[in-house]
Amino acid sequence: MATRPPDLVYGVDDVPPAPKLVALGFQYAVLVCVYLIIVVLVARAAKVSPDVTTDLVSLALVAAAIGTAVQAWNGRFFGSGFLAPPVYSAIYFGPAILAAKSGGLPAVAGMTIFAALVEIGLSRLLDRLRVVFQPVIAGFAVLVVGLQLGLVGASETLDVTGETAPDFGWHVAVAFVTLAACIAFSIWGRGILRLVATLLGLCLGVALALVTGVLGPAAFVAIGAAAWIDLPDPSFIAYSFEPALIPAFIAAATAATLRTVGVVTTAQRINDADWKRPDMDNIGRGIVGDGLGCLAGGIVNAPGMSSAASLVGLSSATEATSRAIAFATAAILLLVAFIPKIGAAIIALPLEIAGAILVFTAAFLIVSGIQVMMVRGLDLRSGFAVSIALFIGLLTEVNPEYFERLPDWLHTITSDMLTVCLVVAIALTLLFRIGIRQAGAADWDATDAAHDELSAFLGREGKAWKLGDAVIERARDTVANLIDHLKEGAYLATPIAMKASYDNLELTVMLVYRGRPPPALHHPPSLLAADHEEAGAALGMTGFFLGPVADRTSVLISHDEITIRLSFAA
Repeated sequence: MATRPPDLVYGVDDVPPAPKLVALGFQYAVLVCVYLIIVVLVARAAKVSPDVTTDLVSLALVAAAIGTAVQAWNGRFFGSGFLAPPVYSAIYFGPAILAAKSGGLPAVAGMTIFAALVEIGLSRLLDRLRVVFQPVIAGFAVLVVGLQLGLVGASETLDVTGETAPDFGWHVAVAFVTLAACIAFSIWGRGILRLVATLLGLCLGVALALVTGVLGPAAFVAIGAAAWIDLPDPSFIAYSFEPALIPAFIAAATAATLRTVGVVTTAQRINDADWKRPDMDNIGRGIVGDGLGCLAGGIVNAPGMSSAASLVGLSSATEATSRAIAFATAAILLLVAFIPKIGAAIIALPLEIAGAILVFTAAFLIVSGIQVMMVRGLDLRSGFAVSIALFIGLLTEVNPEYFERLPDWLHTITSDMLTVCLVVAIALTLLFRIGIRQAGAADWDATDAAHDELSAFLGREGKAWKLGDAVIERARDTVANLIDHLKEGAYLATPIAMKASYDNLELTVMLVYRGRPPPALHHPPSLLAADHEEAGAALGMTGFFLGPVADRTSVLISHDEITIRLSFAA
């Protein structure tokens, strides 16, 4: 059972007083609405009318309300039970734009529903995901999503299609002020200001657009014409399926699954003072909940949603993680869905402001991706795999004509940068594993035996040393994970010799072998680092992939003899 952290004012099971509950729910609802920009951009790519876009935004709010409530539901089959509202995600942005251009909103709907079902299916494969999607691949997927989003955002930020307009300079100025404000609040802001940097940058960008005339009379006419209260018209909803986009949406669903793993793991750590390792059953239900939220978006013809790391980080900063706040947020989103003026205001946002926010989000995704890639270090094999995959993926953006001349059956893979990058990276990772297993096979047999003996020794002596079961289990799991890492990376030239000791303060395990030192050993990720909008996902994925870790580590290298010392506080 989770131990409530003492610094939480409202824990996950608490219900804040009504006034505070409404205020906190409103705060999250506003932040969810910021990401409706992605819905508007997808609608523009589908070339639908402003009226349809307004109705789509309203229905997208309904879907967001459903997704928020589903994720907060602490059920047997779905829902993590945490305050982790989903938002319209950058992960699905690239594939949704492709679908919108090829088949309009019906194609966006059909492929988003397909992706949601893939994500729900992946929730049953978490143990296998640990093997197939190593930290390098998981981080690489996040990095590529950031690159995709950044390329689109930079194009809008620089207003490359409007460079001949007389007020071009003001448009670019608005974009740069928006981006600069987001960056400034993220770097020099404190506490909550860092976590709402996107919202603050948006507000400053809109203010400058009003002063300079970039947000002109036409926008106010459109907002004024929208009704205050009205039901959205769902008559535009339709569905179609684009087989050529199957790989792109599978790749996006996989990336969304990994992101949800990180977000839910972070939520577990925030809500449990004695957190030691990820609760895999809870993460699985969280992925199902995320998939159901994405499904709700697809049903209303909106693009896919995914859990927002920034909102989980905000719950830690405000010291209020109550799931009741999620239900209050969902109720407020439902109310806002029936106010068309809000949708009209979002639609009226200048593309330059939207582009700046996309660039800002993309930068955080790239940083988070790199952090996850470096969880266990980047060896030569992994470095070659992701580098070559990235070169080929970037080529799809730089020289798409080359890929258009390839056989038709390859177009299903080469139509999307994320798909190309993941397919090539996974294929090369599997190829470069040739030789690893044979090189360490004899040594690994001996290492297995040594670890079994250590486990038996710890279990036998644990009572005499008066060690708690949790300490013994963590030591066993950490040593097992480290041995797996040493074996998979071909670091071992001899069997591992192991020793254990206890000094009434901590348990120490020493591993001695000949070979190469591992590139990095890690301590538990600190929640103090979760002070920007995307930190939650990166920290959570780090915790998921690292598994249990020691409290202190050291490595001594003497010629080719390596001594790794792992210390566990008792």
